[in-house]
Amino acid sequence: MKNFTRIKIMNNRIHKNTIMIAAGGTGGHIFPSLSIINQIQNHLFIIITDERGEDYFNNFFGNKGINFKIFTHKLSSPSNKFIINKLKSLFQIFISILKSILLIIHYKPDAIIGFGGYPSFAPIIAAKIFRVPSIIHEQNTVIGRANKFLSKITNILALSFIDIDNIQQNKRSIYTGNPVRQEFYEIGKIKYLPPAKKNFFYILIYGGSLGSKFFSEYLPSIICSLPKGIKEKIKIIQQVRKEDLKLVRKNYKLNKIDAEISIFFQDVSEKFKISHLIITRSGGSSVAEVLASNRPVIFIPLPTSLDNHQYENARFLEKNKGGWLIDQNNKTINELERLIKHLLQNPKNLVEASNRLKKLASRLEKLRNNKTPTEFLSECILKLINDKKKVVPTIC
Repeated sequence: MKNFTRIKIMNNRIHKNTIMIAAGGTGGHIFPSLSIINQIQNHLFIIITDERGEDYFNNFFGNKGINFKIFTHKLSSPSNKFIINKLKSLFQIFISILKSILLIIHYKPDAIIGFGGYPSFAPIIAAKIFRVPSIIHEQNTVIGRANKFLSKITNILALSFIDIDNIQQNKRSIYTGNPVRQEFYEIGKIKYLPPAKKNFFYILIYGGSLGSKFFSEYLPSIICSLPKGIKEKIKIIQQVRKEDLKLVRKNYKLNKIDAEISIFFQDVSEKFKISHLIITRSGGSSVAEVLASNRPVIFIPLPTSLDNHQYENARFLEKNKGGWLIDQNNKTINELERLIKHLLQNPKNLVEASNRLKKLASRLEKLRNNKTPTEFLSECILKLINDKKKVVPTIC
């Protein structure tokens, strides 16, 4: 039981509803759920996650005064090629379903929201058994395999993108967008301006919540190979893996490039705010943050992402001319070096990209009744709880 749950109640205020949140332990699953919790704070939140996600949630709740309880489920991928590991994973899922059933019986949640990852699977199955209304939120342009299965039994499949080929016949689906923190929406309200000639050109580089070997090894070498006149004018803000921290700092220092290097930025929205160019992977949350903040971006999709969903995510913004997409392959280094050099020498292209992002964000907002993804999905959750019919047309 010790590894099963971490419980904390922050205060004794009366909560309106009990909402179960299930999310895998990566930033792409966690961050949208945190945005929703922050939007509708006056409820009791029952959190189901894994050991990685537990730290995210505990750091978020801090002293916010929100009532919550966290339960960790140990899970692994059932797609492992070794039969023993596959059987172990299926057994873990079975145990997770039993635990989810017990939690539903005990806490009687008014709704269950899954944000992807294996911890979302069992709670939605249990919700179907007990007829608890549920929502699955998909962060990417390619729906995950678990979410595709769960979309057949959940009340609502909430989509982050408007162009998703493999769920066109799903009548339960609605477009909500991908929730991000309010700070990113506020950045989007500020007009993008390139730096004055005498000021630094800020470049934010990050490879997702866990960092990236490619970003630590190849990107610094590309930046360091830029002409001296350009290197003197740029400031790098970069997230790297812990094991690469000293090496990356050393490389920038040897090349006399002003750089702020860290394994994780708690205030990443502030880094967005001062940056003139973002270089990042293209997970669902990263794309949503770029779109909300209207910051010009170069996407380098993770080539091993399941069903190549990061490439498809990046393509959505590239097709709308709101950013640039670079494939991580043998030609990447030369192509990326030319692109960075071109953008630094032609800042008008960055301004144009920001303006296109703003127009795209505005068009998408109209599909959500002029609400942000956070506001719209939060409204859907509360309407689902209050709607006795529990069907999509009466929700949003």
